[in-house]
Amino acid sequence: MPARMPSAPDIPELTDGVVRLRGHRLEDVPRIVEQCNDPESIRWTTVPLGYDEAMGREWVETIHRDWGVEGGNRLWAIEAVADDGTDRAHEFLGTIDVRPKGAGIGSIGFGLHPEGRGRHLMAGALRLVTQWWFDQGGVRMFWQANEGNFASWRVAWACGFTFHGLTPQLLPHRENPVNGWTASIGREDDLSRPAKLWRESVVLEGDGIRLRPWRDDDVDALEPGDSPSHFMPPGAEPTAETYDGWRLRRGLNRALGKATNWCISDLASDRALGDVCLIEDGQEEGTVELGYFLLRSGRGRGAATEAGRIALNQAFRPVDEGGLGMRRAVALTVGDNDASAAVLERLGFTEWGREPAFCAREDGSFDDARHWVLLPD
Repeated sequence: MPARMPSAPDIPELTDGVVRLRGHRLEDVPRIVEQCNDPESIRWTTVPLGYDEAMGREWVETIHRDWGVEGGNRLWAIEAVADDGTDRAHEFLGTIDVRPKGAGIGSIGFGLHPEGRGRHLMAGALRLVTQWWFDQGGVRMFWQANEGNFASWRVAWACGFTFHGLTPQLLPHRENPVNGWTASIGREDDLSRPAKLWRESVVLEGDGIRLRPWRDDDVDALEPGDSPSHFMPPGAEPTAETYDGWRLRRGLNRALGKATNWCISDLASDRALGDVCLIEDGQEEGTVELGYFLLRSGRGRGAATEAGRIALNQAFRPVDEGGLGMRRAVALTVGDNDASAAVLERLGFTEWGREPAFCAREDGSFDDARHWVLLPD
């Protein structure tokens, strides 16, 4: 085989002026090896462990053979296009592939070399390949990833893919089944923009309080909950044992535009005090539901009220000013949660109704639900 493997005539070159997709070459192998031994690639993909140049050469040869097989996998090398329209030394920056499933259905896969990340290349590559698939008569493109791979989902999200959900033990990973996320886009859908918003936990500060994203080390601040079980939905307050899963669910809700949540932290020490969230899922358009909890050490200092005030200001702030542009907020408390009701009253909420026998207490009796509403000034 020659030292440089030319692109086969039937490997179409695709470009949008920012990213270029072309056939793999033997000189890509050293950078393929680098990518395959990168910790993030190992964590999220099924690339073989101990990847070496012999594996890389065999893979490139397989890619070219597959292009000559009807219904075979279609893989492109990713490279950037310089500002002047020329290649940046034809450097390999990653791979994107389509795996035909039959009946016009394709499955997309992609990965970037560490030097290609953070350059907004993959969304362009995904649009190019998906449009190519539709131009060949394809009707739908599917995306799948291990649960928690937010970087991969952000690429699919940016290209208009619709998230379908979590499937337990969907994907093999290192000889073990792992939960998988699935999304897809159809031929008539819009590839140019996301189908839904992605809510970010932007840092906001107020009187002694900071709202920020939750971090790995916040698990050290968690305390055993002591509130009656009917005060909050099951699983709403994390423990040290459930923290990783709780944080993952919160992150997915933001990624799907269902809710925005923040860690309530002390402004001076930055220690976690609790959580505040604005829930859009299940609400009328323009409405958010306010939710919150405090750890025991965070109570008695007005933290829930101040956190609620900051979050509501963000909810009502116009979109062009960085807010959510909401028209009203609602909340729900149980009948005997006087502390939570007092927070809502201080925030200006009005109780508009009471729902009898809403939820069961631990002793088997039933408590009411109190419904609240707030309109911006």
